[in-house]
Amino acid sequence: MRLRRATRSEVLRLRAIADYQFGYPAGDLLIPDDVIVGISPATRRIREIYGSEGLLAVLRAHDYLYSLSINGARRLLALPEPRLRAIVNSNEISKSIPCYKIISIDEELRPGDEVIILSEEKELLGIGRLRLSPLEIREGCGSEAIRVRKRVRKEE
Repeated sequence: MRLRRATRSEVLRLRAIADYQFGYPAGDLLIPDDVIVGISPATRRIREIYGSEGLLAVLRAHDYLYSLSINGARRLLALPEPRLRAIVNSNEISKSIPCYKIISIDEELRPGDEVIILSEEKELLGIGRLRLSPLEIREGCGSEAIRVRKRVRKEE
């Protein structure tokens, strides 16, 4: 992976992708003006997005949409509630979250969307991918509602 500073047109394109995927003004929150991009040596396309705090997101090769990192999720928490959020009734999460553990969820989300997982105290617990629609989650089910991709490490 080759790292370099993004051009102005690349910054605008990366922000447009974030606005499309997460809704306006996610692009301005997620992609800073001084963004560093990781370029794939094989395809010469942007794959990784870095900010001052580290990796923010990865552009998936198959659909060119973002997979968030914990740092990217922290930036998107500035969006008004309940956008992109799922609140669970636990302070610890495992690799999957069943429907009965979800207290509230953004009704605008669709299966396959990135979701930010928060505790009842609004503490960031992790990031995952939604497996069911919010309607199915509200009605209750016995299966996996969110597949967790990354968890926040607890400081010892």
